[in-house]
Amino acid sequence: MVKKSPRDPGAPKRNMSAYLLYQNAMRDQFKALNPGMTFGQLAKYTSAMYAEMPPAEKEAWMARAEADKARYLHELASYVPPPGYDAKGDALSATPGKSSSSRSKGEKDANAPKRNMSAYLLYQNAMRDQFKRENPGMTFGQLAKYTLTCTRI
Repeated sequence: MVKKSPRDPGAPKRNMSAYLLYQNAMRDQFKALNPGMTFGQLAKYTSAMYAEMPPAEKEAWMARAEADKARYLHELASYVPPPGYDAKGDALSATPGKSSSSRSKGEKDANAPKRNMSAYLLYQNAMRDQFKRENPGMTFGQLAKYTLTCTRI
């Protein structure tokens, strides 16, 4: 799981969508009406109620979302990030998306033990020269298929 980068505690809070504002405002009311609902069921119920809402009422929630967006943009304009944070308040990292402790694909321990070979690979390695002599015109892929048929006898 990818960890979120830490944010500046003094950074302005991001704006919310109309649906999130509606959900936060109505959560307690919906919980009181349906006390036995789980978190997931409550989210589905809230989503259905928002979808069935008349357009006039939805416009009111969208206006609140626009007001919240204006608040966020106003706070963001006056926000001065401290060193180590970008203009939105997210922490800057040397290599975005990757942690510094993880090894890259090329760095492998040369002294690490190899994985065991399967019985099929041991057989194929032992018989490869003999099969090449018996079938000189076969390609690598054809030779692998021939070896496979020989093991299934």
